[in-house]
Amino acid sequence: MEIPVFVITPEDANGNVVLSYVRAREESDWLEAERLLASAEVLSSKIVGYNKGGLLVPLGSLRGFVPASQISLSRRAALGGDTPDQRWGKMVSELIKVRVIEVDRERRRLIMSERSAVQETRESLKERLLGELKEGDIRTGRVTSVAEFGAFVNIDGADGLVHLSEISWDRIQHPNEVLKVVRK
Repeated sequence: MEIPVFVITPEDANGNVVLSYVRAREESDWLEAERLLASAEVLSSKIVGYNKGGLLVPLGSLRGFVPASQISLSRRAALGGDTPDQRWGKMVSELIKVRVIEVDRERRRLIMSERSAVQETRESLKERLLGELKEGDIRTGRVTSVAEFGAFVNIDGADGLVHLSEISWDRIQHPNEVLKVVRK
């Protein structure tokens, strides 16, 4: 069986090579963090803990930090409570998609962002959907907002406008006479 090892000392006082398996794994994890930062790849993991400022997410043997400002709006909307335990406690063991946004080995900082990862996911879903849509398709969507001129409808991550003239066969003054906004 082969394992990665980190050379701590090429030769100690007794002539032995001093090695560390734990440091080799950690070095490998830092290299992976730097690769993820450079590639902007999205990582799927589980929340393993929290502190007063945000969530802790593992990357191998390292613990990444997701600051409260980098947690997605939908997850933050579900927050409640005055203490970190009340705010973050229920999220432990939940799946989270994050992107590495900062790697600083010297300070042992690994900062991640759920907001950035969710934005990319939304953009990629939108691109895929726009590539699939054809004139004449019938799709189901969720009304996200209404305005005097029409309603905005979300179809699998892409927002579209249904003009007032396309909402009803009958004459209406405002889209909210026929449609209502649906919150997730």
